[in-house]
Amino acid sequence: MKLFLVLLVIICLFVAGAMGLVWSGVYNIAANDPHWKITEWVLEETRERSIMVHSKGIEVPSQTDQRLLDIGFEHYNAMCLLCHNAPGYTRTEISRGLYPSPPDFGKIETELPGEAQLFWIARNGIKMTGMPAFGSTHSEEELWGIVHFVRGLSKLKRDEYDAMVKTVTTHKGTGHHH
Repeated sequence: MKLFLVLLVIICLFVAGAMGLVWSGVYNIAANDPHWKITEWVLEETRERSIMVHSKGIEVPSQTDQRLLDIGFEHYNAMCLLCHNAPGYTRTEISRGLYPSPPDFGKIETELPGEAQLFWIARNGIKMTGMPAFGSTHSEEELWGIVHFVRGLSKLKRDEYDAMVKTVTTHKGTGHHH
């Protein structure tokens, strides 16, 4: 009973301290002031574990055809490039101003989550990161296209990406679609 009371007092003190920190406004939420290390660790662990748990059971399509990759490219180029970059491109002002910094999918050394996790992220977004949820505006096919395109993006060269942009622009201008 005594141990229970001690633990209860410790928990109450911790909660009161946390509420005092929140209420005081001392914690700087500015995007150009990095989190405290403990805050960063808690947020990263929470994000990684949440994505892993919530993406379990998502069936990854076995076939990736060129049409799906084309769909993925068109959507990536229109919506994702601004924050996530492409091979040989310089990060945009928006991308450089985001905190936490979005992964740079144009770089080979960028570690990517699994396909089911990427799909879950694209469909649901991630709170307080700038990553929007596209599940209400895109079909599953479009989301899988983006996922499969992202998985191979770092293998492209700048001129290959630029050629894909020209192809899409040319087809849209003539009313043709991939």
